[in-house]
Amino acid sequence: MGVARVDNNTLLFHDKGAGVFKGISIYPNRIEAVVKNDFFGTHTKIVYLKDITGVNGVKGKRVFLRNRLLTACSYRLSSHSQAQEFVNVLNSVM
Repeated sequence: MGVARVDNNTLLFHDKGAGVFKGISIYPNRIEAVVKNDFFGTHTKIVYLKDITGVNGVKGKRVFLRNRLLTACSYRLSSHSQAQEFVNVLNSVM
């Protein structure tokens, strides 16, 4: 039996998000967030996992991450349990 390979397009986690976030996905090398624009459109924000240095914390539905530029990235998920699962998956890939 061979070992299953995971490429960079394998979806590891997805949540519908809350507030301005319309979808948050974790892949083996990046986090993608679909964010609402001011004019009823959306765009995709990508943060690469090599730039993330750790998790600052989980507060309710929000997850706060540290990156190399010493600025915080925050994501708002649909529930506290989804936020905790987001952190668990993120810790498993980092």
